[in-house]
Amino acid sequence: MLSRMHNKTGLTMVEIMIATILLGVVFLAVSSLYLASQKFYLAAVERVAIGYEVQYAIQHIYKNTMQAMGDEISAPSTSGIQLPNDTNTNTQRLDIRINTNNPVTSSNYSSATTYSYYRSGSALIFDNGVTQDDLIPKVTVTAVNFFKDVANNTVTGDITATYGTQSLTFYFACYPRLTSFKSIP
Repeated sequence: MLSRMHNKTGLTMVEIMIATILLGVVFLAVSSLYLASQKFYLAAVERVAIGYEVQYAIQHIYKNTMQAMGDEISAPSTSGIQLPNDTNTNTQRLDIRINTNNPVTSSNYSSATTYSYYRSGSALIFDNGVTQDDLIPKVTVTAVNFFKDVANNTVTGDITATYGTQSLTFYFACYPRLTSFKSIP
């Protein structure tokens, strides 16, 4: 009967404490991995939101820049693309002359509408002569720059936008088909 009492199997208090500590270490490792992945996911969501919004604005600018009409060399007042502040340096405003007549003929070529893009506060504004709309209302626009490269007949620019804790800068280039900035030799 005495031998039965000595063969009792079970866990001691020390074994339970060691198991609890090991379980706590494993739980801390898993929870820190979860928190890190959650932060990564939220940062990615913010970057994607900025990307979608700014991509829409760049496509909008590109579409209208490609339709710009005018000749800067023979008649600077009818230039298809103008940077009102200074044509040789960067500016935060882009004016585009577009002929909205369809089809464009020699009789209605000179009747044009001016579309403008500019930064106002934390918004990128599109002004079509009638209304002014914020192109990307979901993000905060912190910088907008436009450049006119006369040597290559291009309009380039960059837009910097912020959403949450993320800030991204996007660059673009447009090669207008119906307007020219340089003289042809």
